[in-house]
Amino acid sequence: MKKYLLPLFAFILLAVTSCQKKIDIEKEKEAIKAVFEQEKDAFFKQDYVSMSNYWVNEPSSIKMFISSKGQTKYEGGDNIIASEKKETEDNSWDRKLVTATFTNYQIDIMNNSAWVLCETHWKGIIRNDTINDHVQTRISVLKKVDGSWKFALMSIYSPPEK
Repeated sequence: MKKYLLPLFAFILLAVTSCQKKIDIEKEKEAIKAVFEQEKDAFFKQDYVSMSNYWVNEPSSIKMFISSKGQTKYEGGDNIIASEKKETEDNSWDRKLVTATFTNYQIDIMNNSAWVLCETHWKGIIRNDTINDHVQTRISVLKKVDGSWKFALMSIYSPPEK
């Protein structure tokens, strides 16, 4: 009896682990990229309510802007939403004259979380300034909440203009 116990246990363990749901990494990567695009579209439509739907509303959520001028950091879902409301209420520039394109994604998915590194290329006219290709680097951490990817952290780095 004892000599069958170990193989039986190994068989059960193998059966249980092989029955676990497999993650389709490429599908998840596309879903994450879609969240970036949808949040960007809401920004350009000046819809902070929709923007907030792409964030985990927790005290640990962080959105940070870093540039040669310093750092601005918003901690907690409520503070992030308030900052996005203020951003979208800014009518000093016409968002129809600007494009932002995400490129060079690096995505690592670990169960229900992911880290993402990508670039944002800005082009257009903002407050009478022409931008030919201002590149920002974004580092983000996303969580999968109720089947949807949401930002838990976003750090946006704008290097000094050359």
